[in-house]
Amino acid sequence: MTMTMMHQMLARTRVLARTGVLGGWRGGVQPRALPLLLLALQQQSRARAYSASSNDNSSSSSSSKPKLDQSAMGQSEHGKKNQGRWFIFGIHPFALFAALTLLYSGYNMAIKPTLQDIDLVRHTEDQVKRMRTVEQAAQTAQTQAAQTAQDLPSFTDAEVARFPFGEKEIIFVLGAPGSGKGTNSARLVDDLGFVHLSAGDLLRAEQMREGSQYGRKIAHYIREGLIVPHTVTIRLLQNAIMDHPDKQLFLVDGFPRNIEQAREFEKSVCEPRLVLFFDCPEDVLVARLMERGKTSGRADDNKESIKKRFLTYLFATSPVILDYAKKGKLIRIGSNRPVDEVYGETRQRMVEYMREREAEKEEKE
Repeated sequence: MTMTMMHQMLARTRVLARTGVLGGWRGGVQPRALPLLLLALQQQSRARAYSASSNDNSSSSSSSKPKLDQSAMGQSEHGKKNQGRWFIFGIHPFALFAALTLLYSGYNMAIKPTLQDIDLVRHTEDQVKRMRTVEQAAQTAQTQAAQTAQDLPSFTDAEVARFPFGEKEIIFVLGAPGSGKGTNSARLVDDLGFVHLSAGDLLRAEQMREGSQYGRKIAHYIREGLIVPHTVTIRLLQNAIMDHPDKQLFLVDGFPRNIEQAREFEKSVCEPRLVLFFDCPEDVLVARLMERGKTSGRADDNKESIKKRFLTYLFATSPVILDYAKKGKLIRIGSNRPVDEVYGETRQRMVEYMREREAEKEEKE
C-alpha cells in the first residue's frame, strides 16, 4: 500500500465520520458500520502483509548486494517509519473508529434502556410508598376525628335526631382571616338578635376544656393553619345550636372551610339560608392580623400561621364561596373600608333578608 493510498483512506475516514456514516443511530446501529469495520480489517491485514514482504525483500537484497548506497538505506528506513505511523497499537484508525462506533451503538441499544428501566421502577416504587403513607395518614386522621367526636360533651343521639334543625335559619359568615367576620357578627347580635357561633372559638374552647382528650390535636391543627376534621367541628356546632332552643337566627362564623364540610353540615344539620362573604385584599388582611396579634393572645396570629391560613383559605374555602354563589345564596360585602361603613351595608342587607323571610311566612299562613 503506497503513501498515497494511505492518505486517501484517512481522508475517506474523516469524511465518513463528519457525515455520520460511521455514527450510531438512537436506538440502533448504522447498517453500514459492520461492512466498514470488515473493510478496515481487510486493509489492515493487507498492509501488514505488504510490510512483511518488504522486510523479506530488504533482507535478500542485502545478502546479494553487501554494499548499498547510504541514501537508499535512509529512504527504506523512512518508508518503514511511515508505514507504522498510521497504526494505533497495531490497529488501523479506520478499524478502531468503526469498533468504537459499534460499541457506542450497542450501549444505546441494550445497556442504556436497561438503566432507564431500572430508574423508572425505582421512581414508581417511591411514588407508591408516598401514596400509601398519605392514605394511612388520612385513615388515621378520620379514626381520630371519630374518636374525638365521641369524646366531646354532646346530647344523646336521640336528642339530636329530635331537634328541629331545619326550622332554624343558619347563615354562614365566610371570608379570609382578618376580613371582619367576627366584628360584624358581634354587632349583628346586639342589633338584630342573632346568635353568633364562631367555629374557631368553639374549637379553642374545646382545646382549653379540662379533661379534653384531643385538645392538643386541635391546638396542632389551629397552629398549623390546617382544617380540623369536620366531624369535630359539626358536633360542636350541633351542641351550640341545641344550647339555644328558643333562638331562630344563627350566624355561623368561619364555617364551612371546604366543600366536604359544607356537604356534611347540610346532611347532618340543615342547609344554610344565606352566606355572607366579606371580601378584602390580602395585604390589608395581613396588616390587620399582625396588629391584632399584639393584643389578641391567639396562637395563630403570627406571621407563619397567617401565611398558612391564607393558603388554606385560597385552596379550600374559595370553592365553597363559588358554590353558594352559583346557588344564589351569596351576599358579597367589600370590607376594605372603614368599620362603620362595612357594618352599615351588612346590617342593611340582613334587615332586607329578615323582611323577605317575614313576608314569605305571612304568605304561607
